[in-house]
Amino acid sequence: MNRITKLSLPLSLLIVSSLAVLPYFAIDLLAQTPKPNVTERVTLPMNVSDAIYSANKTMDLGSKNISLTPYPVTEERAFDQGFLKGVGLVTNNQTYRSTHLSDNLIQSTGKGTFETQDGQSIPWITSSIGRLVNDHWVFHGVILFNNTHSKSLSFLNNSIGFHKDIVGNEPDHIWLLK
Repeated sequence: MNRITKLSLPLSLLIVSSLAVLPYFAIDLLAQTPKPNVTERVTLPMNVSDAIYSANKTMDLGSKNISLTPYPVTEERAFDQGFLKGVGLVTNNQTYRSTHLSDNLIQSTGKGTFETQDGQSIPWITSSIGRLVNDHWVFHGVILFNNTHSKSLSFLNNSIGFHKDIVGNEPDHIWLLK
């Protein structure tokens, strides 16, 4: 009991002094942290020449309504034919489930497969946001490639990239994160 009493005074002093210094330490850290500007636009370096995939032709394979409440949900199927750097011409088969949050905003998740002309393939998944811009839906999103045993597509194994898709016959592009 005597030992506990001897230790309690130094321990109490340590706790009290920590509480006295901690608020100043936190304020100093907060003062050094830049405050985010939520109105500032972030522009990613998406130069078309740096894209690993470019598609100029998309074929719509159909759409169906999945739900109407609380927001309209649709499922769309399509495929592109495009150019994949280091591989050549590929077909990109796609299925998306889209939640129409407003007349000007869609949240979409998708999955698909890149297929080469000789039958090699790699699956992918994506999540994106679409906005109505000048009467065209423009989607920006993140894409994750799965794994493949294909030699020509293995450079995409577990890769993450950004994509920009414009609905219609406008170019679609994918950029890999380094």
